Formats: sequence, C-alpha cells, structure tokens
Amino acid sequence: MQEKQTDIQPILEQGLTVRLKDPVIVNEGASTYPIKDDIWANWLPFAYKAFRLISQENIRSFAAIGSGLGADAIGAIYAFKGLQKIVVTDLDDKLVQTIEENVKRHAGSIEVISGVGSLCNPLRKKGITVDLMYENLPNIPDSGNIIEGYRRASRFKLDAFKAVNEHAKKYLLESHFAFLLEARESLNPGGSVICSIGGRVPYNIIFSIFEQAGYRAEEVVAGFKIQTEPDEVLPGYANAEHGVEFDFYKYDEVAKRIDLKYLRTLQKIKGNDLKRYLLPERITAKQSLRLYEKDPCYKIGHTIHMIRAWPIQ
Repeated sequence: MQEKQTDIQPILEQGLTVRLKDPVIVNEGASTYPIKDDIWANWLPFAYKAFRLISQENIRSFAAIGSGLGADAIGAIYAFKGLQKIVVTDLDDKLVQTIEENVKRHAGSIEVISGVGSLCNPLRKKGITVDLMYENLPNIPDSGNIIEGYRRASRFKLDAFKAVNEHAKKYLLESHFAFLLEARESLNPGGSVICSIGGRVPYNIIFSIFEQAGYRAEEVVAGFKIQTEPDEVLPGYANAEHGVEFDFYKYDEVAKRIDLKYLRTLQKIKGNDLKRYLLPERITAKQSLRLYEKDPCYKIGHTIHMIRAWPIQ
C-alpha cells in the first residue's frame, strides 16, 4: 500500500458532535491500520465519543499507546481544549515517524512527543507522566512473523508480555491487563486510562480484569460495530475457544432489530443491557468463522466498550 492522504474530518464530527471548517488530513501507509470508508466501521468515533463525554475535565496531558496512525491523539486535540502535551507511541520507528507527523500537523502549540516501544515503556524511558492514557491494543497472540504491515493492529507476538494473568490470557485480554499493570507508573496523581475493548467476552469478565489489575473502572461508551478484517480476526478467536466462548453477532440481523443510527446517537447505553438485547443474534467465534468461510460477504458484528479506570492506591 502506497502512502495516501485521508480526511478524518467526518469521523471527528460524528464522534465529537462538532462541525469543523477544514479537512483533517492524515497520512496512511503500509504499516498503518486502514481507515474505513464507513465511519462507524472504525473504532475511532467510539473513542472520540468517550473523549467528548469527559471533555469538560481538566486534561492537560494525553498519551496514545500503540497509536498506529495518530488519529486517536488528533481526536484528543479537538476534545480537550486545555491540552498542553501529547505523547504517541508504537512499536516501529517508521510508523512512529508517520504518527508524529500526522499529529504535529494538527497540534498547533501543543507539545508532541513520540516514542518507540511496547506499552508504557517509551513514557518510562523519558520519565513522562500524563493525565489520561488511551489504548486500543491487539488481542490475538501469534507465533508467526507479524513485524510488517498493519496485522499488528489485531495480533501481538506470543509471550510478548512478561506479566501473565491466566484469566486475561484465556479471554484474549492479556495485552490490556499488561498495559494496566504498567500504566499506573505513567499517570499523574488522579490520572486515568481509557481502554478500548471489543466486547467479545462476557461483560463481567471485562471488569474483573481491571479489578485484578488494581483499578476502579467504569464504562464511558458502549456500542456495536461490524467486525473488520474478519479473515484476520475470526480465526484467532476461533482457535482460542477452548473452554470459553466468544460473543459475536449476526450483523444484518441485529440491524433489523435495532436502529443502529439511533443507537449511535444515544448519550449512553449500558454495555450489559446492549449485550442482553443482542443475545438472540449471538454466535460464537467458531460459528462466525464458518459463516464467513461459507460466504465472505457475510457480516459479523461485535460490541465495543470504552472503559475508563483509575488505579486504586
């Protein structure tokens, strides 16, 4: 994929419910996670909605962990008017350079700091702490070579994280748990994190991971989206269904039951209520994979949850 320029203005407007005068251009490349033409097929508008709901708070410093493109950090620029410092990180030098360029293009006088490394390591190396950290990390462990390309958006190297929680590992939440353990050292007093989590696991499991990591958590946003990159994601979850099941949904059948446009406009809906309502259309990862293999045009969906959490002292 050659580098191309993409305007994320429509995504920002939908997620932040604002009107912007000018295009908001970012560069996409071979290693960046591709932005989808369908606004709500992206994770970004859900993250922006979470930022909007806490935008009245005094957030002066922000970090995007595993930013991938920088669009998450750009959303923070538009959401938090008192922002003075932004930190962006990812695993690849070239990718981080692209992220930094994208963010600086829109940062104005805000200080932009970039770092290469896993989870919070770039912040620790530089001795940086922030008020708010955001992450949308890969969930699927992979023993193959995933150094190149945007596949790392869905997968991470097997045994990449030293801190292992068997509960988190079983439900493919290992990366989020490892992030939480590291994040507390990189937060200012009173600081918090927002974790972007696909609700493919039982709702209570999500909160148990935060509790086990020593955090107080609350849901800021819950929503429903199509499963993108199904050829990449579904086999990973299907292979992990040993003694556990994951929650996916028949997307078109859900769309018949609920007005998705209306759902996106709701100020807040509880994730457990949403999953309960979608239950008649629930299918497992293995069932989802079979449907997709039979018909690659078959649409699979999943819930999405923006969870904000504070370390328990």
